[in-house]
Amino acid sequence: MQTIIKKVLSLALVLVILGTILAACSEEKSSQVQYEVPNYQGQLEEGQTKSDYNKELFYRNDKKTSGADPFILDNTQVDGYYYQYVTSGSLFCYRSKNLMDWEPVGNTLDNLEYADDGSQTEFRRVTDSQMWAPEVVYDSDTETYYMFFSATSAEDTTVKVAGQVEEGHPYEMTFVATSQYPDRDFQLVNFKDAASCGQENLHTYNEAKYPHYFAKYLMFDCEAYRAFSDSIGGSRTEGYGGYVGGIDPHPYIDENGDKYLFWVDSRGSDRIVGVKMENWLKPDWSTAQVLTYHSYYTVADYQAEQAGQYVDKVTYEPENHSINEGPQVIAHNGKYYLTFSVGNWADSSYQVAQAVADNILGPYRKLTGAEGGVLISGSIAGSEDVSGTGHHTMLDVGGKLYIVYHRHDDFVTAGANRNAAIDEVKWITIKDKDGNDLEVMYTNGPTCTVQPKIEAFADYVNIAPEAKISGGKHTEYLNDGLLSVYKYADPAFLEYIQETMIQKTTTFTFDFEQARPVRAVMVYNSKMETSCFQNISHIEFICEENGKEVVRYIDDVAFSSEYYSANDLDGTIYYVKLGAAAYAEFDELNVKTVKITVEVPKGQESVGISEIRILGK
Repeated sequence: MQTIIKKVLSLALVLVILGTILAACSEEKSSQVQYEVPNYQGQLEEGQTKSDYNKELFYRNDKKTSGADPFILDNTQVDGYYYQYVTSGSLFCYRSKNLMDWEPVGNTLDNLEYADDGSQTEFRRVTDSQMWAPEVVYDSDTETYYMFFSATSAEDTTVKVAGQVEEGHPYEMTFVATSQYPDRDFQLVNFKDAASCGQENLHTYNEAKYPHYFAKYLMFDCEAYRAFSDSIGGSRTEGYGGYVGGIDPHPYIDENGDKYLFWVDSRGSDRIVGVKMENWLKPDWSTAQVLTYHSYYTVADYQAEQAGQYVDKVTYEPENHSINEGPQVIAHNGKYYLTFSVGNWADSSYQVAQAVADNILGPYRKLTGAEGGVLISGSIAGSEDVSGTGHHTMLDVGGKLYIVYHRHDDFVTAGANRNAAIDEVKWITIKDKDGNDLEVMYTNGPTCTVQPKIEAFADYVNIAPEAKISGGKHTEYLNDGLLSVYKYADPAFLEYIQETMIQKTTTFTFDFEQARPVRAVMVYNSKMETSCFQNISHIEFICEENGKEVVRYIDDVAFSSEYYSANDLDGTIYYVKLGAAAYAEFDELNVKTVKITVEVPKGQESVGISEIRILGK
């Protein structure tokens, strides 16, 4: 009898232990019948190249165009295309229907370079040294495209007074050309010719004072611009014949249809100015304002220091190369945001910052580092792949905001060779320096890794924000839309951009109200090498198929070795690329629930997950 009792107790003990094991397993894998899903896990196979990713689902910031200072004209309502204009020895143009695949169109101005007899035209002399930073706006009233750009023209040595050359050096000047087409036949506007500019737009400067060949082509009337520049103070006219330079013009139309032009007054102070336009060829100088001074948070700060007062300087503008250039303006919820480049375009200090104002012509206040003043920076992100993230376009695409910016072709050599990239910008609410709520922009980038296709052109988009998430602490960071990429930003600002941290194996569950077609899952890694994962151990899909619930799964989704560098001896990761995810794509599944299991590697204290994206419909 005792023997029987012992056997029963032993059997019961075995069953208890077995039950415990099965219960533990069920936390990660469902007890239902499961079917493994054939999938592609983002790892390159032998013989594949970096171009081998599914363009139906993803895009990547490879070098698709060549040139700096990218400006994007949304001409889709006219002809279905976006046009990208760049500085590339000339003013070169590309076009695209989706902002991810570009085809070259050609030089927009080269038809004007030479006369019929082969001699150089005046236009060629105007653009002799260099041209850069083209921006184009379409005016539906005049059915005309206006291209604003900067150039340093050939010096005029033909004008002489008493046998001596009358100096005339057009350094960094602003010009405008017009066309009936967005990509060709732009004609330089001559402001002394009514047939070219219109009678109401003729410049009236004293030709005896400004006698040089290029004067009539300058966007701004020589005397009117000099008077405005004198009124705000400045230097750098001696040696330039009294001409005042201006670069990086940016045309902008507000919500009322009013026209504005912003540019950089480069008269020794590299300050951004703005003016309301009567039309695209005629500024209303009575409205002209200085909007920023380099190194100062506000114009008032600059003026205070000029009066001998101490003021705080902008912390993220390098002292050895302080500049504010490449302005862009965007309106959002009753405020205006001015974005601009700071630092040295030739190295990794070049980056985009943001300022805010209640009125389009200011006064603007640059945001502090704690408020997210830097909008995009390879340097602050700690990237070893991307640098020179500057001169840019802010672009609304299907109700979502993107930044198109240039970056160096080569991170190591940097310099003048650059290409365009695009990343999504999110609006987040922070506490400003006075403790008030303020919306600011935050960029999910700069990225050089596979990202979901731009939503306006995608069949499958990120539906994770629509799911209810469970399974750990602070799961709200998994689908807040914010990629954690900046290692060296102000710690106060980084409080708004969090990762979901785990200290043990954790399964996150994404429940949808109803089954959704799903094609891919992306799990974004931590920005910090000490909290990275190297694979996702298990992804489970609870699907609805023919009225039944079916469980499908994928095991061991690797974080691609392309995306990190590790120690050869112990495998310790010492560098991770920005915005990189372990991802799996597969044939469409009808999914009600997604369960994602993440393990903490042996010997590691924690793992950080920046974001999880589920691409579906």
